[in-house]
Amino acid sequence: MVRCGLLLLWLVSRSAGATVMPAPVVSVTLAGSGVEVSSAVVLPMKPCEAYAMLTDYDGLPKFIPGLLESHYQRIAPHRVRVHQVGEVQVFIFHMRMKSLLDMEEVPNRRIRFRQIKGDFESYRGEWEFSAIANGTRLAYKAALSFKPYVPLQLAKSILQHDVKRKFVAIAKEALARKLRGALRCAAEKP
Repeated sequence: MVRCGLLLLWLVSRSAGATVMPAPVVSVTLAGSGVEVSSAVVLPMKPCEAYAMLTDYDGLPKFIPGLLESHYQRIAPHRVRVHQVGEVQVFIFHMRMKSLLDMEEVPNRRIRFRQIKGDFESYRGEWEFSAIANGTRLAYKAALSFKPYVPLQLAKSILQHDVKRKFVAIAKEALARKLRGALRCAAEKP
């Protein structure tokens, strides 16, 4: 059933004149006592549309795999507190991770974040939205460190798979929104 849906989405996108989006590029490296992650993908939308999609914090679990909950509270015009609960699969086990993130938004250009409370020892990074000829280049960079009981090689392997899976889902959602004509730019936050 999933294959049929993906095939149909691909056929519709081809007939609509859409270009095939390149696969996300993901890099996960060990850095001291933590891990550095970078990823990028091209989305078939304007930066303001990509920004609107990713700042709909409450709506992210609808299309981001492994994100179970996401709720936000605006604390200033361009600052948000986001509580997220995610789940990763480690072999046959499912592990839940919680984070309370402080987000600093630069509308249509960047979202910087840092964990202020949660299951990571530390977690900080940014999302960046850049206009390119065929849409938006969405880039993600993060530095994570884990509690002492988490083996770094295992974390690196899990993150490599998990980040790629999330970026593929973001690209699929962007294409689906484009095909539905549901692309919207974010309104300025109060």
